[in-house]
Amino acid sequence: MKRLWIAAGLLILLLAASLTNAWYVQSVTGEMGERLRQAQTLAEGDDWTRAEAMTRQVYEDWQARHFYFHTLMRHSDTDQVLRAFRQVLEYLRLQEPDQYNAANADLIAQLELLAEMEQATVVNVL
Repeated sequence: MKRLWIAAGLLILLLAASLTNAWYVQSVTGEMGERLRQAQTLAEGDDWTRAEAMTRQVYEDWQARHFYFHTLMRHSDTDQVLRAFRQVLEYLRLQEPDQYNAANADLIAQLELLAEMEQATVVNVL
């Protein structure tokens, strides 16, 4: 009987860790996505310098958490986000509005997909 309780305790601990991870990823990527939308608004107002500075700050925040994401998620997904950041930053540097808007929207979508993959939904379980 003791083994059963230990196993149940471990399962509960793993479930709690999984749900905490999902919440953390959702909050981090949601906040990053919001700041990237603000940067896009700045770029639409021809404030490319501030848009680039804001995007660089989001990129640095991503880099600060890169080990965490790279450890717990598929490497191909985190690598895709890294490539998307570099693409967005390059279009910001070149001040190419059409390409920047498309690349920024793609980056935001990739961040949202990362968060979605960690959520405890029927689709993710099956």
